[in-house]
Amino acid sequence: MLQDPLITPYIKVKCLYIGNLRNIMKFDSVILAGGQSLRMGQDKGLMEYHSPTAESSGIQLDETKVASFNCKPMVAWVSDSLLGSQHLWVNTNEHKQAYEHLGFVTIKDVLHPDIGPLAGPLLGILTGLQAAKSDWVLFSPCDTPNLPANYPDVMTQFACDNVSYANVVFDGKRRQNLHLLLHRSLAEDLQMYLLSGGRKTYQWLERVNAKDVDFSAQTTAFKNINSPEDM
Repeated sequence: MLQDPLITPYIKVKCLYIGNLRNIMKFDSVILAGGQSLRMGQDKGLMEYHSPTAESSGIQLDETKVASFNCKPMVAWVSDSLLGSQHLWVNTNEHKQAYEHLGFVTIKDVLHPDIGPLAGPLLGILTGLQAAKSDWVLFSPCDTPNLPANYPDVMTQFACDNVSYANVVFDGKRRQNLHLLLHRSLAEDLQMYLLSGGRKTYQWLERVNAKDVDFSAQTTAFKNINSPEDM
C-alpha cells in the first residue's frame, strides 16, 4: 500500500474556505477522450448531445447549461461542469484538431517504450498528472455529459476534509473509476504500476488507498453514454 507523501501540511494550509461552502484549493482538469469508442463508431466526446432538462432529470445544472440548453458536443457539456479549473485539457490521441477547433487545449498520451500505446485510461491519467501545473487534477471521461454542477466543489472539499490525495466518485452502487481528484505526486507511482504491467484502474486506486466521495444522491449524473440508444 502506498504511504501518504509528505504533503499533509501543505494540504491543511491550502484548504481555506469562503463561508462554509467552497474551498479555494487550486486544481487543473483533464477530460479523458483517448479511447477508441468502438461501440459508437466515432469519438464520443465530439458527438452532439442534447442534455435532459433539470426538471425532467432531477440533475442540478449550472447556469451556463440552463442558458445554452441545446445540442452540443459531449465534451462541451463535461467542461461546463469543471468550472474553477486553473487549466483544462482534453486528452485525445486521434482527433486533436477537432477538439482544438472547439477551443480546447489537447494533450496526447505520453509514450514510454516499456508501457506501449494501448495502456488504457490509466495512461491518460498519467499524462494528465504529468502535464499538471497545479498540485491537484480533476478527471472525467468525455462521455458523461450530465455531471452535477457541484462535482468540483464536492471533490475538493472532501480531499481537504479528509487529507486525502486520491479520491474517487462513489455513486451509491459502485465506484466511478475515471471520476477522480488526484494529487500530482501520484504520477510516479502510477508510472511504476504501468511499467510493471498493471492496466486495471480499480487495482491502482486500491494500491494508492483511494477514498470514496459520496455522490449517491446524484447517481444518474455519472452515467456513461455508450451506445446510440443512450443518446
